[in-house]
Amino acid sequence: MGMKTPMINSAAEKIAYNHDLLTQILLRLPTKSLIKFKSVSKLWRFIISDPDFCLSHTRHHHRNGFLSPTALLLKGDRFSPPSEFSIVPLKHYSKVPFFHYIPDSHVKILQSCNGLLLCESYRQSYLICNPTTKKFRRIYCPSNSAYNFISKCFVSFAFDPLTSPDYKIICIWESYREPCKFNLDLYSSKTGSWELCIVSFEVDEDEQEIELNNGVFCNGRIHWCGYGEESLYFDVEKECLETMPMALPSPMDAPETCRYFSESRGVLYVAVTYCMSVCLEFDVFEMARDYSEWNWKKRVNVGDAVNAFPELELGCIEYYPGFSGVCIIGSEKQEEPMVVVWADGKIISFDFRQGAWKMLYDLGP
Repeated sequence: MGMKTPMINSAAEKIAYNHDLLTQILLRLPTKSLIKFKSVSKLWRFIISDPDFCLSHTRHHHRNGFLSPTALLLKGDRFSPPSEFSIVPLKHYSKVPFFHYIPDSHVKILQSCNGLLLCESYRQSYLICNPTTKKFRRIYCPSNSAYNFISKCFVSFAFDPLTSPDYKIICIWESYREPCKFNLDLYSSKTGSWELCIVSFEVDEDEQEIELNNGVFCNGRIHWCGYGEESLYFDVEKECLETMPMALPSPMDAPETCRYFSESRGVLYVAVTYCMSVCLEFDVFEMARDYSEWNWKKRVNVGDAVNAFPELELGCIEYYPGFSGVCIIGSEKQEEPMVVVWADGKIISFDFRQGAWKMLYDLGP
């Protein structure tokens, strides 16, 4: 055995210092392991930290052209200390660290996009955070004399690591002097600067209820949910605004209370809740891939989850269903998506294919 040890060590050293072979091995490892292996040697750190390697690693781990989420992050509408955000793991090995690396005492999460987070700081700046690498970049609002009379500002985020390591921030400004008139600025990480992309556009009275503060990135476009006949989306590559149909069929004979806008594997979804004395149901709609219309997909009854989890207390208060935070995410092994709901302090999911509820995480009361 003593004679073979040097041969084994020699073979290991050949692999450890062979750039091409080592790169191919590292590409197949999970991100969590790569973070630890940065401390092995200068060569390993150089390979793992290279932007081209990071892009290749991401592309190596996609599923049919899409990335699967590993965790959910519960965000609020107010500024919070970085340590107070709740993490919901979707895989047993997934652990997204808290933002202890951010020097700001209070931040607000605006949007998540393929592993990066767009946050707003109380210091009047934006933060692009990478929870995996524990790094962030501070970006200040565009300085332009035309924005001296701003009344509202809406920010969205576009990042697709399968096509480019660069990201873009879309900032829409509403003029204080001219309501319903907007300017659109675009920040590119490639150039590190803001550019005035669209000088001005208007939203008429029928389209005023467009949620510009809740953009969803899908298929290279940022989409906004609306309550009129049409809504808007921004083509990031072509840098132009387009319209899409927004009117939804009304399968439930009751007024709406909320729309939850999300995407999964290149498809847009809207979950609609209704105002009723006791209503634990909501409808899920799916946008056609050619953006021609919304189609009703399924009515989900959260009350059925009580049969699986008797500890849930839902529908006890009139006109208050006891659930919120509805989103649609891709299932790990199936093409059909699943619905995730925050109900009575617990994160539960409904699988469309299996037609069953599952407990994902218990956040407590």
